[in-house]
Amino acid sequence: MRPASAPAASPALETPPHESDAMPKNNAKRSPSATPLLGPVRSSSASVKLIRPIDLAAPTVEALDEPLIANVEAYIDTVEITYPRRPKGLLAEARAILGRKGWFKDIIDTKGNRWGVRLHLHQPTPELLAALDKYGGSLGRFDIAFDIIPRDMSIEMMARVIRECAILRWRRPQAMFEIEGTLYWTEWHPGEVRPDRNLAEYHDLPSKIDGQPAVHLELRFQTSDATKAQNLQRPSQLATLNPRALFDRHIRILDFQLHIADDINSSANPDRTRGFYERNYQRRVQLFKDRQPHLIKLLEPLNSRFAIKDHLTWGAVSGPKDAFTWLTRDQQSQHLAQSQHPSSALIMQPANTEEKP
Repeated sequence: MRPASAPAASPALETPPHESDAMPKNNAKRSPSATPLLGPVRSSSASVKLIRPIDLAAPTVEALDEPLIANVEAYIDTVEITYPRRPKGLLAEARAILGRKGWFKDIIDTKGNRWGVRLHLHQPTPELLAALDKYGGSLGRFDIAFDIIPRDMSIEMMARVIRECAILRWRRPQAMFEIEGTLYWTEWHPGEVRPDRNLAEYHDLPSKIDGQPAVHLELRFQTSDATKAQNLQRPSQLATLNPRALFDRHIRILDFQLHIADDINSSANPDRTRGFYERNYQRRVQLFKDRQPHLIKLLEPLNSRFAIKDHLTWGAVSGPKDAFTWLTRDQQSQHLAQSQHPSSALIMQPANTEEKP
């Protein structure tokens, strides 16, 4: 497990000793659709001016003719609302609507002073979101989950596409972080200040919508500032979110694999070029963007090839990872099985008692 402290600035990255090792000498041999040549790599500690890619325009006729890569179901996965004190009757009403419990967690500062409570809910319904409006509070977090079901590739291959080709826009250059099969685009540990946004991916559990294998990608708005930036003040407004618009605004899927393959095929030393991308970027476009932002907007976008609806899907059920969402790493290590923790009974669906192993 990686340490909780922020990673130190890395030394200057290794570049091939000769230009021919990473790029061709004759540009005429490159195909017209080839991506620009890779320039000198900057150190991650150097000052880098980030360039925000322009918003994608409406799909052209050519883009509409491109085959779809995957179907996507989007739903609200997690909601947090902060109150100065526990509203009377809220938990009882939430349980009556959801058929399962939500729960409160005290907000305590570093000096041990309690200054509020935070309500945690997984997979809320439109009826519950509307009912929460009358209790007031501040919307402090919401996660939009995208269950990605590939059309013509395996789940493992689809997960590799997301991990290597997805960008969280406007993220400052930093390390990515993986723990227990979940990859985070922004490194964060309990006890630290939460970043405004994060992107998380795992693919070892089925879809919470229909139970079929899927790649689970979460776009997380983790602070009240982040929720207010989406013009959200009341829980009921979450029900009207447009997941297609949120995906296109905050996430970019770029064909970084094609860029790498083109450089490898054009190189005089393919093995060295392949190792160059693996060592310096882990073959991930997000890390490539941190050091080569001027090249990112020239890569081919793939967002239009993911079929995402303009409205949310309802009916998702809580999964086993939800039981550990709010535990610290020390608490998680004390429970080898997720069902052993008492909080599992609060948020997981009741087990089927008719069938026993």
